[in-house]
Amino acid sequence: MVSIKKTDYGHAVVVNGREYAKILGVDGATDTFEPIEDGAFKWMRHTDVPTDHMRMEMLLIGEPTFTMVPAISYNGNGWGSLAEYIGDRDTDGTPWSWASHRGTIPSCTYSENDEISVALMAKENDNNACSLYKVDEGELHVVIFPEEEKPRTLQRHFWGDPFQGTMEPKCDFEAIILAVPNTTGKKHRYASLLDFAWRYYGHAIAAPMTAKELYRLSIAYCRYLYQEEENGFNGFTVGAQWYPGTHSYKKCEHRYELGWVGQSASMANAYIWDYLNTGDKEKLDIAIRAHDNWIKFGHRDAGHISVKIDYDPWRYVDFEKLTDEDFNRYKLGECMFETYKNFKGKKFRRDENGMILFQNDACNLGTGADGFFEAYDLLKKAGIDKPEYLKTALSICDFALERQDEEGSFAKSWNDDGTLRTKKGTIGCFLVLPILTAYKKTGDKKYLDGAVRAFDFYYQGLERDGFTTAGALDTYSIDKESSSPLLRDALALYEITGDKKYVERAEKIAWYLCTWMMYYTVEYPDDCLIKKMGYDTFGSTSVSTPHQAMDQYALRDVLSFLKLYEITGFKQWRERAVAFWCNACQCISDGTMYLNGRIRPAGSQDEAVFHTRWGRYGVPAFSPSQWLPAWPCAFRLENLRFHDDWSFFDEGLTEIEGKIKR
Repeated sequence: MVSIKKTDYGHAVVVNGREYAKILGVDGATDTFEPIEDGAFKWMRHTDVPTDHMRMEMLLIGEPTFTMVPAISYNGNGWGSLAEYIGDRDTDGTPWSWASHRGTIPSCTYSENDEISVALMAKENDNNACSLYKVDEGELHVVIFPEEEKPRTLQRHFWGDPFQGTMEPKCDFEAIILAVPNTTGKKHRYASLLDFAWRYYGHAIAAPMTAKELYRLSIAYCRYLYQEEENGFNGFTVGAQWYPGTHSYKKCEHRYELGWVGQSASMANAYIWDYLNTGDKEKLDIAIRAHDNWIKFGHRDAGHISVKIDYDPWRYVDFEKLTDEDFNRYKLGECMFETYKNFKGKKFRRDENGMILFQNDACNLGTGADGFFEAYDLLKKAGIDKPEYLKTALSICDFALERQDEEGSFAKSWNDDGTLRTKKGTIGCFLVLPILTAYKKTGDKKYLDGAVRAFDFYYQGLERDGFTTAGALDTYSIDKESSSPLLRDALALYEITGDKKYVERAEKIAWYLCTWMMYYTVEYPDDCLIKKMGYDTFGSTSVSTPHQAMDQYALRDVLSFLKLYEITGFKQWRERAVAFWCNACQCISDGTMYLNGRIRPAGSQDEAVFHTRWGRYGVPAFSPSQWLPAWPCAFRLENLRFHDDWSFFDEGLTEIEGKIKR
C-alpha cells in the first residue's frame, strides 16, 4: 500500500514503511495530499503569501533504470542523428524544461527503478511546465509555475529561443503524484501511468463527420491527387502544398510514392474497392493502370521495385552550391521551400545524369507489398486475374528475406541495385506483415520463419530500450510510427499461430504507442490559428522526439486497438481506438474550408498541427502545418474498407470505463 508521510524535509512516498521518493517542501508553504486512488494523490500547496513563481519537486531516491517525458524524452534520447532534447540538460549544464502542452500528459515526468515507478503530473491548462534531471540523491521531478521552456526550444531541425511566461501572484498550486510498486519484475512499466492518465484526463469526444461523408470527401481528394504523365505513367501524387506565387494550393506535380507520405498503392486499391461497391468503371481502369505502371516503371533487377517515381526537376538541383539568394519562395511550394532550406549545402548520391538517387526504404516496400497483395485479392472479387501483382508482392518479400541478417533484422533502406543504404531502425518491421501474407498465400514456411525472426528482433529492441525507432523517414530517431507496424505484426502472428505470447507483446507495443497519445484538450487563445480551425488535441499522437507535432498517423492503429479489445476484452483499447479515429477526422475540408487566407481542396487535411512551441521554416508554432499530404486520406479509406460496420466510426467516445471523478 502506497502512502505519504510527513518528514523533516517535507513528505515522503512510502511503501511498507520504506521511503522511495521525497516530496520536497518549501518555506512559507503548506502541503496537503488527497488520495485519488491507490498510489495516486492530488498534491495541493498553499503559500502564506501570494507568489508569481513556484517549483513543486519530487525526488526518486537513487539511480533510475528508465526515465521518460512522454513524447519528449525516452531515457534521455540520443538515438539517431537529428536535433532533439538529449540527456537531462543542455550543453551549458542547464536542465531542460518543457511547457505543459509539449508533452502528451500535462507537465508529466516519469522514472522507475527495479522496485517502484513514480510520476509527477499537473492540472491541464494551468500555466505550468516540467523538468526531469539527475541530482546527487536521485532523479528530480519538477512541476514549474509559470510556464517556461529553457534554455532553448526545439523546432523542426533547428533550435529556437527560450520562453519565460508570467502569472499573477497566487497562493494555491496543484500537482498529481503517482507511485506504483513493481510487482511484475519487468522494466518500462509506464502502462500504469497511461491507464491512470486516460481515466483522469480523458473525456467524451464526438465523431466530427459521418463515415459516409468522410468516405465521399476522401475519394474526392484521391481524384484531386490523381495525375497522368507524358510518358504514360499514372498515379496519385504525394499531396498538395501552398504556392505563394499563385496564392493557391496545388498538388505536388510529378511526384509519386508507393506507400509513405504518398500512398499511390493504397489509393489505387480504394478505387478498386469503390468500383466493387458502385460499379464506377473509370475508377477501376485508373487503379489497374496505376498498379501496372508502377510495376513497369519501378521494376528493378534486384527483385524489388522503386518506391518513389519523381519527374520533378528539383532532383537535379545542386544543393551544395545553393545560396540563400537562390531561394525564391514565390516560385516554390511552401513545403518545397523548406526542403530547399534544409538541403542547402548537402551532398546527394546521383546517377550519371546528375539526378538525385532515392532510397528504397522498408516502410514503402512493406506497404507497397501489402498494397499489391490487396489489389490482387480485390481484383479477384471483380473477376480479374492479375498474377503479376501477386508476383510483385512476393518478389518484395523474397528481396527482404534474401537480405535478412543473422539477428533477424532487415535494413532501413536499400539502393536501386539492392545494396544496403541504411541499416538501423525498427522500420524494418514494416516488411513483416507482407511476409506473413506471403506465408498465408503460399504455405511456404520460409516466410513464417523469416517473419518470426524479424519480429523477435524488433520486439526485443522495445523490451530492451523501452522505445522503437526510425519509422518516420524524415526523422531518424525514437518515434511513434515504427511501433504501428510492430503492433500489426504481433496481432497477425497471433492470428496465424494462436500463441498467446503475441497478445501479451501486442499489448506491450500498444502501451508504448500510447505514450505518444494526447490525453487532454489544450486550450488556446481566441486569436490562435488552431483555435480558429476548431482543433482538439485530445486523442491525437505526437510524431517523434525531434518532430514534436500532432498528426493523424494513429489512423493506422484504429483497427489494431479494436482487435486488441476483441481479443482481451479490455475496454480501454476500444475507447482509445475511437479517440484515435475521432481526433484524426477533424478539420477536413469540404471544399469550402477557408483558413489563414487559403481555401482548401475537398477531402484535404493538414499532415500535422504544431500544437506547442514547435514550428518549421515558414510556419510558426501553434499553427496547422499547411501541408496536405495523401496519407491521412488513404489511411482513412483503409479503415472504412477493412471494417464493415461503419456505425463504429459514427458513434464517438461517449464514456470512459473507470473514469475518475474530479
